[in-house]
Amino acid sequence: MTNTTKILVVDDEVLIAEFLKDILVSLGFINIQLAHNMQQTFVEIERFQPELLLLDIRMERELEGIEIAQKINEQYNIPFVFITAHSDAQIIRQALDTNPSGYITKPFKTMDVYAAINLAIKNKALQQEKTLVFKDGYDTVNLPTNEILFAKSEGNYIDLFTSKKIYTLRNSLDWLLENLPENEFKKTHRSYVVNVKKIEKITSKSVFINNTEIPVSRNSLIDFL
Repeated sequence: MTNTTKILVVDDEVLIAEFLKDILVSLGFINIQLAHNMQQTFVEIERFQPELLLLDIRMERELEGIEIAQKINEQYNIPFVFITAHSDAQIIRQALDTNPSGYITKPFKTMDVYAAINLAIKNKALQQEKTLVFKDGYDTVNLPTNEILFAKSEGNYIDLFTSKKIYTLRNSLDWLLENLPENEFKKTHRSYVVNVKKIEKITSKSVFINNTEIPVSRNSLIDFL
């Protein structure tokens, strides 16, 4: 049975990366790309748009894998599973700080690879099902956060825009940001919060979502460039 999850294998040892790719193919994964250093990794992230990374902790530079993981956390929302062949306590502690989705140890065992990848995919799916809970009249709404396009502050209320409906909540934008995934929602202006994944166009003064122009303050612009 084939699996179309897009996986990027990052390991500076070409033969090991190819061997891991062969294991993935044997498990039914068909969308696999390889990278062998930091520069190649981020080129492939932009080009290939992987859904999961298998990332060697120690490459040409000892902590290169951890540095890549830190940049992924800062700039992308992609889960990663560390590949490791050692048990250095200090390095493991640093690796844990990057919140990996799991570990695969060398030498590889096929079922360990299978279990780590499927757990990471399952956890990502659960994270994508995050909801915002609020009252709408007498009803309690559990709105999947990925359905939210943007929010606009109106006095003591906020209008929450989705593609199907506008909800009016007696809350602040600060409350909203505290209850939404931090890496997916940003404040563009004192009166607006946007879902960055829904942005269709960016200019020097605005972002566009669902053909709606939303102002961006000068201080916030750097978050969207």
